[in-house]
Amino acid sequence: MWQPVFMPQTDDPVEGTDPDVCVRGWLDDLRDAGLEVCGVLGYCAGAALALRAAELVKESGQGDPALILFDPARVDSEVIQELFVTSAEGYAELLPPERIEAAVSAAASITDSLGEDIGRRPAGTLTDAMRELQHVYDGVVRDACAALGADEEVGKGFSERFAAFLSYLITAGRAGAYPADSGKPMIVVSQNHVPEGFGVASHRVPVPRAELLADPATARLVAEVVR
Repeated sequence: MWQPVFMPQTDDPVEGTDPDVCVRGWLDDLRDAGLEVCGVLGYCAGAALALRAAELVKESGQGDPALILFDPARVDSEVIQELFVTSAEGYAELLPPERIEAAVSAAASITDSLGEDIGRRPAGTLTDAMRELQHVYDGVVRDACAALGADEEVGKGFSERFAAFLSYLITAGRAGAYPADSGKPMIVVSQNHVPEGFGVASHRVPVPRAELLADPATARLVAEVVR
């Protein structure tokens, strides 16, 4: 199991988001530990990274691992905006609706410029957009903390977590999406998910998205492939 932690270490939110560098680092750790990769699982935005990881394992002659993608999503401007909206609406009980709406509108003007293929955007363009988006989010956090009477450290923690999440999304977005025959992945989706950019779903589990990874049917599918 990977537990990647994407924490920006500099003022540049795009530095350190090269997907190949990240994936090779994970695989080097596994190789150094003497572990064999028998399966690679990817969820949501992580699907593109899982695809790349499986390809690198195969290219290095370390085997041809099973590849399973759960509700895969290609990170583009629309996905980043949707996730910003979800984050901002998390403060709806603390802030008036017009404050949330203003933040969502400001974010949309930023994310719209990213387009469908983040991987083709110049690093400088991505950096500017992520800084602007972070600025909008930080404003929401400051207002929420003021409403709660919380100190600056609380707001800093929320802002840093959002920055880490943005870095993860940009890494996945730069990895892109691959054709359906890349590694011949098993694609498992929840009841309403459409795996755009990743091919046709191999299996559909009739549960809500939030329950997909916990469903016994999903576990059985994985057990059939990963041995």
